[in-house]
Amino acid sequence: MIVRRLITAGTGAVLVATLLASSVAAAGPGGTVIFDNTAATLPPNLPSVGYEATSTSEWGTQVAFAGTQRLLTKVVVTMSTWALHSAYPSMPSAGWTHPITLNLYNVAGTAPGTLITSVTQTFAIPWRPAADPTCPDTGYGAGFAWRASDGKCYNGLAFNITFDLTGLGIIAPDKLIFGIAYNTSDFGATPLRATAPTGGPYDSLNVATYPGTGNGTVAVQPSVGTFPLPLDTYLNSTWSGAYGDNGAGGLGTFRLDPVSWGGYQPAVQFSAGFSTPANKEACKGSGWQALGRADGSTFKNQGDCIQYVNTGK
Repeated sequence: MIVRRLITAGTGAVLVATLLASSVAAAGPGGTVIFDNTAATLPPNLPSVGYEATSTSEWGTQVAFAGTQRLLTKVVVTMSTWALHSAYPSMPSAGWTHPITLNLYNVAGTAPGTLITSVTQTFAIPWRPAADPTCPDTGYGAGFAWRASDGKCYNGLAFNITFDLTGLGIIAPDKLIFGIAYNTSDFGATPLRATAPTGGPYDSLNVATYPGTGNGTVAVQPSVGTFPLPLDTYLNSTWSGAYGDNGAGGLGTFRLDPVSWGGYQPAVQFSAGFSTPANKEACKGSGWQALGRADGSTFKNQGDCIQYVNTGK
């Protein structure tokens, strides 16, 4: 097992050896949750991967969805921000904004296949709370961390961002590889050092993992859906030390890192609905299983789907 210093949390917590049952959970108007590796109640912070600190441009994993709904409506990603407003006093006290990209790929064996879609949206990023001088050394010096209401000290602040995919018509396969990408000073599709030579709060923006306690040596399945490769993730970094295989499989490309990440996986939730059949051909074979009526109800069989096309009922 390879333990990475790049996966960090204020309390030094790592993953719990708990196997969660796969099921389908309702998500209300945003669709049905078909994959969920996020915390039901967001903790103050979680272990995370820092892109600037690890020369990373993109990180993600392979997921397999529950149920049959595949018209993606939203994707929630848990992040961790380590940036203090006091370090950027000229910026708004409420926070700052940053564009973040969600890439979805087909699965080719175990490698990322063709790109299904790439969605970039701009998100509001909060500041981490101010440092508490009474906090012990959490890896970055005494007094660096902030103290949460649970009495513990943390280096970062966990928060969620939500990619709104409503109306984009993205039909997901039963499994895919996703990646989260964004620019920092020196990494990403367009590094920002040229326009911001002194850096910015994006250098302290991380992608969180979940669960966040335990010893990080075992596979931990999500609460909804499954990880086909629960011990491995997909990474694009130019630093060999970021990889479990020490870069043996190549640097600077989004690829499988096949040497165990010890169960550390991105904290992500996918929701989806049904698309209605465009014609009778769409109902044939197993096509009816991924379709539904406009009111959200499902078809009992292929004939039921064809009847809906013919009569609207």
